[in-house]
Amino acid sequence: MRKKPRSKWMVFAVTGIANFGFSFSSNSLNLALPFLREEFGVTQGDVSWLALVYTLIPCCMLLLFGNLGDSYGYKRQFQAGFLLFAVFSVCAPLLSPNIGVLVFFRALQGVAYSMIISITQAVIYRTFDDSERGKALGINVVFVSAGLISGPTIGGFLLAYFSWHSIFYVCGIFGALGYLGTAVALENDAVQNSGRERPDFAGSAFFALFVAPLSIALNFSDEWGFLSAKFGIAILLSLAGLLLFIRKERHTAQPIMPLNLFRNRTFLMANGVSFLSYTTQQLTFYLFPFFLADIIRLSSDWAGMVLIASSVVMMIFSPIGGAFTDRFGPKPPVIAGTLLFALACLLTTFFTEQTGLPYIILVLALIGAGSGLSTPGFNVAIIGSVPKNQAGIASGLLATARNLGLTCGTTLASVMLTVRGTHYTSLRYPETASHLMAQRDTYFVGIALVLGATVLMACLPPPKHESEEKQEPGKTT
Repeated sequence: MRKKPRSKWMVFAVTGIANFGFSFSSNSLNLALPFLREEFGVTQGDVSWLALVYTLIPCCMLLLFGNLGDSYGYKRQFQAGFLLFAVFSVCAPLLSPNIGVLVFFRALQGVAYSMIISITQAVIYRTFDDSERGKALGINVVFVSAGLISGPTIGGFLLAYFSWHSIFYVCGIFGALGYLGTAVALENDAVQNSGRERPDFAGSAFFALFVAPLSIALNFSDEWGFLSAKFGIAILLSLAGLLLFIRKERHTAQPIMPLNLFRNRTFLMANGVSFLSYTTQQLTFYLFPFFLADIIRLSSDWAGMVLIASSVVMMIFSPIGGAFTDRFGPKPPVIAGTLLFALACLLTTFFTEQTGLPYIILVLALIGAGSGLSTPGFNVAIIGSVPKNQAGIASGLLATARNLGLTCGTTLASVMLTVRGTHYTSLRYPETASHLMAQRDTYFVGIALVLGATVLMACLPPPKHESEEKQEPGKTT
């Protein structure tokens, strides 16, 4: 018989620490990137690795750690993840003499992040019954938004009055609290999950071989050149990884990614909407700290306060997006949200050195509103497009698509800003003008991506009735 946790709301608090802490870690360090670039004397592309690896590592490992949690126990993995996150967070500022070592520790943070986030929703789903599960999962989003809000705010003050070291130390505190909370809140479930089939380690490795070289090639395309041998080798490695992954998943009894799900048009297209939306969102958030610090010369604490606007508005509009999805289906709120996002990207193309804070906050608010309206809709479309007994798998794939989108957004923004900035500098434009025009070109790409998401959502097949789903669980819609 399954052991019950000592207190389900204590479990909820532990998952809240996870979502809050890891969101804080991501958003707060992004604000420090301009300072780290100056302190270590490195390029834009070098410092972008700190943002890149924190999303790249989960792309490679979320599916694997989800399987490991099912096989060997959630409590054990939670404790290991929190402990490693705390240790790596403390070691990063103490043992990093250069940007390379700091990126290495950031990658290790990403491994610990993957261990926790891969099973957080599964822990909540198992702990709460049907009458409370939706409420718990809904409130859980608040912790994510709170982390996104507090990241720039607390991070800005830490940068202003201490240093970037303090951001890592605060992350270490979250890891320690999570470890202690897990020890108290969760029962040992290792026996319950023992005896399951061996996870697909080979498939996970092939998936990493597909994702990692592709992201690296894109990140260094401005330095290597798209026709260089290094770029070509990385792309060939990525293609080889993809082919090996597909072959392995077709011939394994317990795949980490069941490929038959992608025969479902709704599932495939809704994941495409998710990927494009998160790519545009990360592209946007990556550019803002550099604009605030380098162009309008805003102090780090004030920059953090300004960046709050997007997360606050997203917290307000997420429940509205969810309610609209329940009432009208996923298409109307997602299309409305992506169009708002496109409008926000369009407005950023008019940014100058004289742009006032009210205009900047308006743009951030539109981004938050667009994200809040659209995210519940395409999440419902993805989960609702598969049989109920595959909802957990769909949730894991959704998280992977989200992190892959965030990785590509960081890479795309960094490459565009560097390549286009170099182009305009070569035409003898002043440094500030070159940055603004490169930023404008990057946002034009964002507009194209989010409009692509709008078109995909508009073409989404109508949802199947439950009776049809029971009769044809594996048939393509």
